Amino acid sequence: MMDGMMMDRSMMVMMCVMMCIGALIFILVIGATVYVVARLLMMKSRVVDRPLMMLKKRYVRGEINDEEYLRMRKVINDVK
Repeated sequence: MMDGMMMDRSMMVMMCVMMCIGALIFILVIGATVYVVARLLMMKSRVVDRPLMMLKKRYVRGEINDEEYLRMRKVINDVK
């Protein structure tokens, strides 16, 4: 009778350990997916916003006037 109980407990412990390992793997996969997607979105937004940022810098420095700024900004926004 005692041997049967010990086997059942060890099986339960092993099942709990396997479930914990499975949960950790699941959490790692979800975390890695979120990380990769966030990095890709951040890189994409940097690439798309860079021309507009450069245009704003030129405007602030006084290299272009209001009319040129508005015209170029419209072109950049139409390309997006």
